[in-house]
Amino acid sequence: MSHIEEILSLTLNNNVHDGVNFTSYDLKGISLNGISFIFSVFSGSSFDKSELVDINFSQANLKNTSFKKSKIKNVNFTSCNLENANFEDATLINCDFKNAKLEKSVFASAQIKGCHFRGSNMSHSNLSSSKIQNSDLRFARLMYTYAKSVDISGSRMNGINARGSDFGFCKISNVDLRGAILKYCDFNSCTLKGVKLSHAEMVGSELKDSFCKGTDMEEINLEGADLTYANLEGVNLKNAFLLEANLHGANFRKANLKDAYLVDANISKALLKEAILDNTILE
Repeated sequence: MSHIEEILSLTLNNNVHDGVNFTSYDLKGISLNGISFIFSVFSGSSFDKSELVDINFSQANLKNTSFKKSKIKNVNFTSCNLENANFEDATLINCDFKNAKLEKSVFASAQIKGCHFRGSNMSHSNLSSSKIQNSDLRFARLMYTYAKSVDISGSRMNGINARGSDFGFCKISNVDLRGAILKYCDFNSCTLKGVKLSHAEMVGSELKDSFCKGTDMEEINLEGADLTYANLEGVNLKNAFLLEANLHGANFRKANLKDAYLVDANISKALLKEAILDNTILE
């Protein structure tokens, strides 16, 4: 049973409905603009194929709510409970998810532009094949997130904790990942362009066949990482820590390895032509 007529009737003359309980409402295809639902409850509800503009859901309960294939613009989700929420194939523009609970949420194939996720918890979420542009994910938690084939550009992700996440076959361009925790992540066959990874923690991560040409990895920790046949041409690896890393067949042509630590690293068949090796420890 659809609840669209009820909601439209309620919002016709009053755009403030803070703290109201709309649990399990069927609102598929609804169009709403400029309504306030602060502290309201929509758990288990459906906004599939809807259009939501200038809505204030801050601190609302949207657990298990579905927004599949919806168009969402200028919506405030700050401090919301969005656990298990589904944004698959949704378009999100200039939305605010700061400090939101987004564990086990789904953003698969979503289009995300100009959104803010700073401080949000997106652990165990699904971002596969999504496109993220000009967004702010600083200090967000993305632990054990499935982000295979994600396309991220022009975004700030410094300080994120994405331990154990799968970024295989991803495309990351002009993204700030300085100081990020990326331990045991899968970056196999990924493409990194104009990415800042200085001071990042990538212990045990996999970057096999990855393209990282020109990336800034100064003082990165790649202890035990697997960079088999990775393209690291021209990469800044000054002071990098590569203890026991697998660098078999990796391309370090013109890379800066000054003061880098490669003790017990596998450098068989690695290409070091024109690389800067001043004070590099290769024992």
